[in-house]
Amino acid sequence: MIRISQTHEGSRQRLLVEGTLSGEWVEVLEGCWLEAPQAPNGGPMSVDLSGVSYVDDKGRELLARMIQDGAELRATGVMTRAVIEEIMGKIVMARNGLPDAA
Repeated sequence: MIRISQTHEGSRQRLLVEGTLSGEWVEVLEGCWLEAPQAPNGGPMSVDLSGVSYVDDKGRELLARMIQDGAELRATGVMTRAVIEEIMGKIVMARNGLPDAA
């Protein structure tokens, strides 16, 4: 199950995600992300994953696309922070033309 709340912080858009980011719920988050109005100043979308308890491979792929499109991901849980760090490492390696270590 997933719960997604959309909020505004000044001129920033924020998605607060709670639950599991797996299976069909990945498509739900993707739809919310794509349909969310852009910030008036064109600033990045903030995605708060602090309430996420699990991320599967499909969820990791979506998070990677979100990062590449300029989203700022935030998390407080150890597992979710580790997932974000893993994704960022892969993106940096790809940008530097290095093979994926995974």
